[in-house]
Amino acid sequence: MVHVLGAGSLGLLWIARLQQANQSCCLLLRNSSALTQWQNNSNQLIFEHHGARRVLPVTTEIASQSTGPIDIVVVATKAYAVISALESIRHRLNPGSQILLLQNGLGAQQEVSAAFAQQRVLYASVTDGAWQPSPQHLVWAGQGKTVIGDPDQQPPPPWLERITSSIEWQWDNDILAVLWRKLAINCAINPFTLLFDCVNGAVPSRAGDWLDRCIEELQLLLAAQGVADTNELAKQIHDVIQRTASNSSSMRQDLRAKRRTELDYILGYACRQAQQRNIAVPALTRLLQATRQCLADKNLPVD
Repeated sequence: MVHVLGAGSLGLLWIARLQQANQSCCLLLRNSSALTQWQNNSNQLIFEHHGARRVLPVTTEIASQSTGPIDIVVVATKAYAVISALESIRHRLNPGSQILLLQNGLGAQQEVSAAFAQQRVLYASVTDGAWQPSPQHLVWAGQGKTVIGDPDQQPPPPWLERITSSIEWQWDNDILAVLWRKLAINCAINPFTLLFDCVNGAVPSRAGDWLDRCIEELQLLLAAQGVADTNELAKQIHDVIQRTASNSSSMRQDLRAKRRTELDYILGYACRQAQQRNIAVPALTRLLQATRQCLADKNLPVD
């Protein structure tokens, strides 16, 4: 049994694909009102992909109130909610339990590894595109890449092999380097989309030289972290901008929905790491200050 913590688009995407792989799975919900909502809708998920629509039955339970053991949990919450979400099921974990983290940014992963030292914690980088027209309706808009790894550089666990029929994943022994590259790309795009309230494709014209300076500083930071091939970073960032030109970043979506953003685990984390390594990043620092002010002006959390 694979338990999925988080009923957002990524959590539901894993539920849908686990079902397609004939793997027993359970969606862990925050509270009784969330459970009642699912039950009132027959515990069904409408899943759309490539124009095809399927109705999938979903097993649900309240994360904190159930007592059955959890061997494998996929955590698909926002980065700032990971620790509290996992604490709600700590009583259900055993030393052999495994935790797979799907979060954006960095920082939350290390927090979990420290707080749940008895469990094996795996990190993942996910680039799938999915959205929810309603809480129990998921549209898988674009198939991306799922890269998984163990920060302790251990081999992949056997359970991952059982889901390969519906979830294509790659194992990378240097998962932190993968996550740092993704973090750098997000740092160069998402905060600007928040600041200028624009789609990804508008970032180069709106940010101008500021974007170039940020990319240069991100290259320095990645090199200091031991990430190879940082000279390709500018091309990778502009490729992503071009490929996702009409997309609205998750950070911009959070802003528009008046939700807390993951800024602190993306740009905030990068700036803190630069400070710890005595790397000057004035362009990134200016961007962090500007985006925090933008959030404060809208009465949203800045951390």
